[in-house]
Amino acid sequence: MKKLLLILSTTLLLSGCFGSDSAISDLTSSNGASNPNFKIYETAGFSIEMPNDWEIIDSKTFTSNVPAETIIGFRNNLRNEVFTANVNISQTKIPEETLSIDFGKSTLLKAKESLVGFKELSKEDISLQISDTEITTFISGFEGKKSPADPIVNFKQLYISYKGAGYTVTGAYLPIEDESVVKMIDAMLHSFSLK
Repeated sequence: MKKLLLILSTTLLLSGCFGSDSAISDLTSSNGASNPNFKIYETAGFSIEMPNDWEIIDSKTFTSNVPAETIIGFRNNLRNEVFTANVNISQTKIPEETLSIDFGKSTLLKAKESLVGFKELSKEDISLQISDTEITTFISGFEGKKSPADPIVNFKQLYISYKGAGYTVTGAYLPIEDESVVKMIDAMLHSFSLK
């Protein structure tokens, strides 16, 4: 249980220290993005729209403290010495019959148990279409700290359970973050799609 909480804490608090400043990506053409300031990051399993000027941190450049479940990270190009806004995508194996809502509730409970001063801020119910399947899930907003000495960080998380895989898309930023960055993180979470 302690290992699971440590993995969750590390995943939640990816502070923009994802490794080197020059990440290599397998980015596809940006022609399909719905916003001209965004481009599409796409793999065989999923796609997500990301701001044109954000950095991509892939598994080749992850540091040792990034959990194995983390697939990819995106970091704001405007760095903050305390905490840099970022979005990461993680995937974990779960029972195939697990509903996205249940996966989300259990992931949110783990965040509550691992963060100091956890406070739920918002919940947005959403539906996603993946192939022939409509998935009902939610995006949760909450805040907390890794330790009492750390700054409060705001999080937004999207939870998807699909064919035995649990996907968590996490955006993290300081409460004083510029509203335009928060909107970019919201757009990223809403653009996430499985194939």
